[in-house]
Amino acid sequence: MARFSARSADAERDLRADRILNAARELLVSWGYRRITIDEVARRAGVGKGTVYLHFSTKEQLFMTVMTASHLRMVELFLRDLDEDPAALLLSRMARSVYTRAQEDPVVRAIFTGDTDTLGSLIQVVSTAPGDLAEERERAMDEYFELLRERGVLRADSSVQDQRHAFVAILIGFLTMEPAAKSTAGDMLTQVVRLAFEVSDDPERLNTLVPHIRGVLRRMVDRLHDEIRSNMNI
Repeated sequence: MARFSARSADAERDLRADRILNAARELLVSWGYRRITIDEVARRAGVGKGTVYLHFSTKEQLFMTVMTASHLRMVELFLRDLDEDPAALLLSRMARSVYTRAQEDPVVRAIFTGDTDTLGSLIQVVSTAPGDLAEERERAMDEYFELLRERGVLRADSSVQDQRHAFVAILIGFLTMEPAAKSTAGDMLTQVVRLAFEVSDDPERLNTLVPHIRGVLRRMVDRLHDEIRSNMNI
């Protein structure tokens, strides 16, 4: 009976944390970080102010968790796509996935475009992520590019750093500029990245890459989960 009660209490706590995070996310998108108070988050979530602080020690930790949760969801969608189709690991397909996700999730869009109206001082926190999260992101991206280059999927006539810089510039350009036609912007981004970087989409090469790319993504998922747990008082 005591064990059941403990599980029930844990489930209730998790549901309450989800309500707080959902309320914080809605306010971040509609108001921007600067204007939000913990009192308003509590009202929107239907809990007391003290309850918010029971889960998150500071406003910054709360909203860093909102951002990390959006990042986590994006990586989990990469993994799902990869399980369904090995071609999802292509750089052009990843670009399309990020672009689509940014249209669906304003928090993802704000992170990629550095939207200070939405994120405010959180921009600085993201650029100097706590612990080794920033380093883990960098390692994951480097490993992803290097794997695709080694297997002859990406061009290797420039450095990984130059290639990554060019890729990010193209992606952010598509995210920040109003497309001529929204219905075709994702297709155009896919084509631009394919022509600029890719040299092969051979199914055999892609199949051999899948377990390696999945491993990179799984490590990132685990690290993001760790970061969310470290931001919460659990």
